[in-house]
Amino acid sequence: MNIVDGQLHANQIGPHWQTADLETTLNATVVAMDAVGVHAAVLDEFTGLDDNYHMLPGSYHANGAWRPERPFSELAAATYPDRFVWLTRVDPHDPDLEEQVAGVHAKPGCAGIRVHAGFDGGVWRDPSFLQGGYNDLFAACEARQVPVFIMITPRLDTLEPYLKRFPELPFIIDHIGVSWPAADASPTERYARLDPVRALSQYGNAYLKWSHVERLAAEPYPYPDLMPHFRKVVDAFGAERILWASDHTQAVKSGLSPHPAPYSHSLHYLLDSDVFSAAEKEWLLGRTVRTVLNWQH
Repeated sequence: MNIVDGQLHANQIGPHWQTADLETTLNATVVAMDAVGVHAAVLDEFTGLDDNYHMLPGSYHANGAWRPERPFSELAAATYPDRFVWLTRVDPHDPDLEEQVAGVHAKPGCAGIRVHAGFDGGVWRDPSFLQGGYNDLFAACEARQVPVFIMITPRLDTLEPYLKRFPELPFIIDHIGVSWPAADASPTERYARLDPVRALSQYGNAYLKWSHVERLAAEPYPYPDLMPHFRKVVDAFGAERILWASDHTQAVKSGLSPHPAPYSHSLHYLLDSDVFSAAEKEWLLGRTVRTVLNWQH
């Protein structure tokens, strides 16, 4: 099986990534992926946040728009073009928005954009988003077939107008689309969070990034309490509209979950599960993300 990780902040792999050169971090990334059997990954480069919560590295252009810089991603895609693609950002209020969106696929290995706002990434925190202010961005993406990964947790309802307005544009909802429950939350409270997620399955252009189960599940690896609920989500969307992601550098951190997940746990709870068929696992673990990004191998 050709396994593809749907989100990896790979520039943060290694104990000294902040000071290591990019080549050293890239080598550590390949070693980490090979160790667990992950062939390829979608990179989302991230070194920190600026005062306006933009994911660095990046800077402000002379026209006032924020523009990202992705040196690690560019290096990874150039060095291993069969193993890495990456996501960029486009400021929805950039005066040169059309040009910026048109340039996404012109960058080697750049497969789409990720949209977020606010300290936790929630786009719905941007008043402009609620007022249709992202119409121009999404129209340009639809015209150019630039997939949109979007952090909309937990206000999935705010995405519906855009799903209806841009039916030919794939929207990939980040991190299951739920906010994470308290450690002592009941099973009912935990998994009721998935009800509005399943409701979005009615839209054929809604895709789901399935990640961070270590934060949603009450029980530790291999998260047996979660799997029946995951089954219901797959039944709603179909495996062909759900993509697995580890978000390894975040999943492994202590303090973010009652049971931090090493890379192997993030993968093998699904890979080794008997809840899904081999054909479904093929979609969940690689075919979906390759299809939605038009990423051949």
